[in-house]
Amino acid sequence: MAVHDAAALCLIACCRVPAYRPSVTKRCATVLFLAGLCVTAPLLGACTAASTPANSVATANQRLGGSWRLQSFAPSVSLDLPLQAVLSAEIGTLMVTFDQGQFSAVGPGVTFGGRYQVTSASADQLALILYDAQNVGYHFTAQFAGNLLHFQSNDKPWVGFGALEHA
Repeated sequence: MAVHDAAALCLIACCRVPAYRPSVTKRCATVLFLAGLCVTAPLLGACTAASTPANSVATANQRLGGSWRLQSFAPSVSLDLPLQAVLSAEIGTLMVTFDQGQFSAVGPGVTFGGRYQVTSASADQLALILYDAQNVGYHFTAQFAGNLLHFQSNDKPWVGFGALEHA
């Protein structure tokens, strides 16, 4: 994001742009948070080939637990300026915490939470759904790699790839 876009980012983060209601900003932040979860989930889901699906999901949930910082996100389709500003403000600062089926995301422009469900897991890979406060589900796939969780977000407007780092 260019330096001259800082004022636009400030307006967006403060929810003062009339075209983008606070609910849109919160939904975008939720999607980013969920994407972060997807990234972290595979790292936590390592298990042996002999593990049952239920054990693999339990292991993935255990590995996913804790706090994760959004390190990167590359949308598959270009975002409009306000959404790009929200994303730019959250990279490196948005903290996503997973704890027993609940998540929270806190960053400079967003604070939200909800529930999550790991739907499948195998070794370092997992699939999960994050549900926002309105019970809208966002689907992710993820893979653990050391202290990173690489994820793919599959729902608009945040379709793309990203990474979360275990804090």
